[in-house]
Amino acid sequence: MNNSNSSNNNNNNKHVLLSIVGHTNTGKTSLVRTLLRDSSFGEVANISGTTRHVEAAKITSNTGFCIELRDTPGLEDSSALYESVSALSSGLANGRNGLVEFVDTPEYAMEFEQEVKVLRQALACDAILYVVDSREPVLEKYLFELKCLSLAARPIIPVLNFIGGDESQQQTWRSTLANLGLHALVEFDTVAFDFEAEKRLYAKLQTVMEPQHKNLDDFIAERAQQWQLIKTACIDITVRMLVQVASTVMAVPKGQPVEVLSNALQENIREQEQKCLAELLMLLQFSDTDAKLIHLPVKNGHWNADLFAPETLKIFGVDTASAAATGAVVGVGVDLVFAGMSLGAATLLGATVGAGLSATKKFGRSFLGKLKGEQNICLDESTLTLLIARQVLLLKTLFQRGHAAQSAIIIDLSSSKEEKKQTAKIAGRLQLLQNTLASKNKELLAAIQREVAKWFVDRIDEP
Repeated sequence: MNNSNSSNNNNNNKHVLLSIVGHTNTGKTSLVRTLLRDSSFGEVANISGTTRHVEAAKITSNTGFCIELRDTPGLEDSSALYESVSALSSGLANGRNGLVEFVDTPEYAMEFEQEVKVLRQALACDAILYVVDSREPVLEKYLFELKCLSLAARPIIPVLNFIGGDESQQQTWRSTLANLGLHALVEFDTVAFDFEAEKRLYAKLQTVMEPQHKNLDDFIAERAQQWQLIKTACIDITVRMLVQVASTVMAVPKGQPVEVLSNALQENIREQEQKCLAELLMLLQFSDTDAKLIHLPVKNGHWNADLFAPETLKIFGVDTASAAATGAVVGVGVDLVFAGMSLGAATLLGATVGAGLSATKKFGRSFLGKLKGEQNICLDESTLTLLIARQVLLLKTLFQRGHAAQSAIIIDLSSSKEEKKQTAKIAGRLQLLQNTLASKNKELLAAIQREVAKWFVDRIDEP
């Protein structure tokens, strides 16, 4: 299934033309962006009359079925428009023919330039999506718009936008629209994305476009499969990154300062996380130049809060009270064994560095390396826990963000004790890979990857 910009109507039984109409600044372009998964379509701004021309784009399924979306300018002077349409001799009595006569009258086309563009699209389409800002009270001007649009004799599906806040008046709108005979409405927030709402929108089309029922049924199924594949791919990308960073262990030769290699390890992990973020943004078709992409420490496609900063650990609810300042680097675990001791009487001097327990395991390492006094460094438990926690938040936020969103989404970054416990548990499973022998066991590696992936699915699907 792909999207493309177009303004041509194929006029065949596998083509549905939808006109996106409504008052100015109700979220018409935003709706198209979200349906297309394309934040670059059109222009969105918090001012009236941003869209001045008709713009079109297509969503085409693998079967060749196509839904064409035509974004129209906002209706502005609906009171005068309704009065002029009513005054026309053939006017309301002639219904669709009267509306055709109205848009073809030069003086009206000049006086109501933007409105006539909208009415022409209403006449040309298969169905009308009438976008409503549900935060607005039901005013007479909106009723005039609906009366004019009804003359096109096309199915009208009201789309209630901005339903997430306390200001929404969707119940009042529902009642008013029902009184007008418009029962096939749908709630669809273009900012807080919900794929189930998108499915309901297409299902509403089925109720008013019976000849296209089978095509729309297949279209909905394909969109659902595509969305699930994208979510699965995002989780797979994240799990691969976590496995990679969790299993990275570096041996520090005897006599070399730990800090040097620790800094290199930190930089490597930062790069892995940043690469993961970039891949997620690309897969979900978000722009890395969107400065307000999410209300996490991400700006311009980059994490703002450094993974290894103690304050970052605190923001994400990871305990840093037991951090051991031993002169090495935060977030890196060090396992130090002095040479010259018998294995039976060896004294292990473990330096727990960063926030929490040492992330190194004492089994499966090279005994020769230990006897030579090598130090093995890797990501410590608390930092790995942080990394997992913010990846969950990142995926949840991206999966629930519409491509029309302009402002930050507010997220509670705190987590319950149980959530922290569960995150620490899965971090512990990943830490098994810091055991050299375990990391080379393909069956164990695959089992841990499946376990972590399932854990992410469960966390993300939570309400």
